[in-house]
Amino acid sequence: MRQLERRFEVRLISAEQLKFWMAYRELSVRELAFKVGCSHSTIGHLRSGARKTCRPELANKIAKALECPKEALFVPTSSIVSRDVAA
Repeated sequence: MRQLERRFEVRLISAEQLKFWMAYRELSVRELAFKVGCSHSTIGHLRSGARKTCRPELANKIAKALECPKEALFVPTSSIVSRDVAA
């Protein structure tokens, strides 16, 4: 049986915006990841544009670490995800 769920995420406005704020605060990918408490690959994927969405909690931590408004980097979005569940 398939179950539909709504997922709330935030979408990165652009990788260039993230690069700008990181350069402005003079933070490397690893430094920002350490401040945020996530892996450097997560920040690297957002910065390169390979990943465009993340959980709201992570977006809040990134904005706080960069000392910028969350709205300068992220916009809210929702999607519908289907999952297989046991009957």
